[in-house]
Amino acid sequence: MSRHGRMSRPGRARRTDPAGRPGVPLWARAFFIVACLVGSLVVAGVASAQDPSPSDAGAGAAASPAPSGSPAASAQATPTPVPVVLPFELIAPTVAPASLVPGPTPMAPIAHPSDGQSNTCADCHASVSIRQERITDEWKASVHGQNGIGCADCHGGDPTSDRMGIAMDRQAGFIGRPDRIETIKVCGSCHSDPNIMKPFGLPTDEFAKYWTSVHGQQLLKAQDTQVAICIDCHGSHDVKKTSDPTAKVYSFNVPDLCATCHSDQAKMAPYGIPTDQYDIYKESVHGKALLTDKDVRAPSCASCHGSHDAKPPTDTTVVNVCGSCHTATEDLYKQSRHAELGAAAPRCWTCHGTHDVSQPSSALFFHPTPPDYQCSTCHNLESKTLRIETGRFKDAADRRCDTCHHPDSDIYAQAQAIHDSLTTAQSAYDDAQARIDQAAGLGMIVSDADVTLADAKTSLIKAQAAVHTTKLTLVDASAKDAEDKAAKAAAIAQAKLDDGIFRRQAMVVVVIIVLLNAVALFIVKKWIERRREGEAA
Repeated sequence: MSRHGRMSRPGRARRTDPAGRPGVPLWARAFFIVACLVGSLVVAGVASAQDPSPSDAGAGAAASPAPSGSPAASAQATPTPVPVVLPFELIAPTVAPASLVPGPTPMAPIAHPSDGQSNTCADCHASVSIRQERITDEWKASVHGQNGIGCADCHGGDPTSDRMGIAMDRQAGFIGRPDRIETIKVCGSCHSDPNIMKPFGLPTDEFAKYWTSVHGQQLLKAQDTQVAICIDCHGSHDVKKTSDPTAKVYSFNVPDLCATCHSDQAKMAPYGIPTDQYDIYKESVHGKALLTDKDVRAPSCASCHGSHDAKPPTDTTVVNVCGSCHTATEDLYKQSRHAELGAAAPRCWTCHGTHDVSQPSSALFFHPTPPDYQCSTCHNLESKTLRIETGRFKDAADRRCDTCHHPDSDIYAQAQAIHDSLTTAQSAYDDAQARIDQAAGLGMIVSDADVTLADAKTSLIKAQAAVHTTKLTLVDASAKDAEDKAAKAAAIAQAKLDDGIFRRQAMVVVVIIVLLNAVALFIVKKWIERRREGEAA
C-alpha cells in the first residue's frame, strides 16, 4: 500500500538513495536530460542569431547597446552618444609605427682609481695647448665639474697618477675619446643608475627613451652616426643645467638647437626632411610667444616632438599632442561630430597647421571664393575610405571649412550660421569698445562700461572656443550672451558720450554768457568813464 492508499505495482521495487529515501524515477531523469538538451539548443540558436560573427564582432559591438537591465548598462553613469553611421570606411591619418629595435642595456659606471681629490688629467691637459686649456676650463665650470664628476668618469684611466703610461693605460680601462655610440653608453651608465641620480633629483629613463626615439632607432637600424646623440644637445665638457638660460637645452634656446641640424640642407637631404620648419616656426603664434615674448609656457620643438624620445610628425603622440596644453579645447573637440569619426577625424593641425600655427580668426571658416573641390582631399579614390592626412592641409590657404564641405551641403550651412553668429558678436564687441574709447577720450569715467565689456569678452571667448564642438546651439548661446553684454556696455558708454556732449554744449553756452557779461561790463565801464569825464569838464 502506498502512502496515498494505492496498491503498489507488484514486481517493481522503488529506487531509494543511500539514506533509504525514495529516489527520482528513471523516466523523470530522462525527461530532465532531454529538456536540458532542448533548452541548450534553443539558447544557442538565439545567441547565434543575436551575436555577430567573429568577423563582424567590432561592428556588432559598436552598433548594439547593452540591455538596460544588464550590469554593463547599469555601470554607465551617462548615456553614450549615438555613433555616426557613415557610408564609407574610416582609416587612420597617421603612419603605423614601425616595430622598435630594442636598445642596449645600460653599462655599469666606469671604474677607476680615486683618492677623492686628485685629477691629474685636468692638471696635465690644461698645460698642453690653448685648446686643451679651454676644454679644461669648460669642464671646471660645467655641472659635472661642479659636482665632482671627473675626467676618468667618462674617459676611464687613473686620475691619481701623473705618469701618462699609467694614467692612460688602456689595459687598466682607459677608453680615451669614445665614439658616438660609446658616448651614449657612457652617459647612460650614470644617468640610468637611480643611486647616482637620486641626490640630484634627475630621472633615469632618458637612456631607454633615447633608443625609442627617431634618432635612436635610426642609429640602431642603419648604424647612422649622423643622428643626434647626448653631446649634440647637452654638450660634452661644457654640460650645463637645463635651467641655465645659457644652456642649449634651455626652453628659449631649444628651437635654435634643433635648427642646427634641421635647418642644414646637407644634413637633412639623405632623410628627405624639409629645412624650413624653424623659419616657419619663428613666425608662428607659438614661436613669437617663446622667442619674442619670452613666454616659457609656449611650446618649443621638444614640447611636441619630445626630447630624448623625439618622434616624427606622423607619430600618434605628435598628432594628438595639442590637447596636452589646450586641455579645455580638447574636451570641447571630443563633443564634436568630428571626434565621432574616430581615427580618420580632422584634428587640430587640419585647421590650425603644425609649425605655422597662427592666431585663429573668422578667416578659418571659408575661402574668399569657393575652391575647386577634389574628392581626393578627404577620400582615398581607390578604397573609397575617408582619410585626413597632414600633407593635404600643408598650405594654410586650404585650412578652411569649405575645403571639405561643399556650399550646397547642410554642414556648410551650419558652418555659415556659426560664422555669422560669431561675426555678429564680434561686431557688437568692437562697437562697444569703440564707444568706450571715445567716451574715455572725452575724459569720462568708463570703469563700469569696461567691466561689462570684460564680461562680454569672456562670453565671446567661450563662443569662439565652442566652435570646436561644431554645435551651433552651444556657439550661438555664448555668442548671444556676448552680444547682449556688449550692447549693455555700448549703452553705458553712449550714455556717457551723450552726457559728455551735453556738458560740452552747456560749457559753450556758459562761456558765451560769460563773454557777453564781460562785454556788457566793458561797455558800462566805458560809459561811466565818459560820464565822469563830462561831469568834470
